[in-house]
Amino acid sequence: MDRKSVIYASVFSVASFGVAAAMSLSASLYVLSVFLDPVLTLTIPLIIISIAIQAINQKNGPLLVGLINSILYAVFFLFFLSVTFLVVGIVVEMVSRKIGYRGLSAVVINTTLAGGLAGVLSVLFGFIFLGIPKIQDLSMLLVVFSIIYFLESAIMGIISNSLGKFLINSGVIK
Repeated sequence: MDRKSVIYASVFSVASFGVAAAMSLSASLYVLSVFLDPVLTLTIPLIIISIAIQAINQKNGPLLVGLINSILYAVFFLFFLSVTFLVVGIVVEMVSRKIGYRGLSAVVINTTLAGGLAGVLSVLFGFIFLGIPKIQDLSMLLVVFSIIYFLESAIMGIISNSLGKFLINSGVIK
């Protein structure tokens, strides 16, 4: 990993974490954050993460972003989110090695995977953390949340591609 990649991953991860925390706290949803926080996290913070992957544009970029996010969440004792971001970083890294890091289809697929998995895993780990409801309730809730999270993440992927392309073409990100 070169220095530029580590700097991009660190700056974008801290920015994403800060925005996610501010949105969660300002929306006064902290008590319900296990279930509703992913909806907030899958907007601007997801766009920031997606742009980070585009900016790094090389092998191990998504893994590095996932690792730094995981550390940030662990520092604040949000271990279920820490594990979530570690898993997401690994999965997105494996997929992005096949499809790339930039371009509309790559950005939409990577962002959809990152956001959808982060949302679903967050809810699943949240259920485990708070106590698992009846299996029928769990499966129905996971299906509903999965549809919401993956759809929202796909929309954020389209937005991320446009913003990332603009930042790259304007020279802000190289």
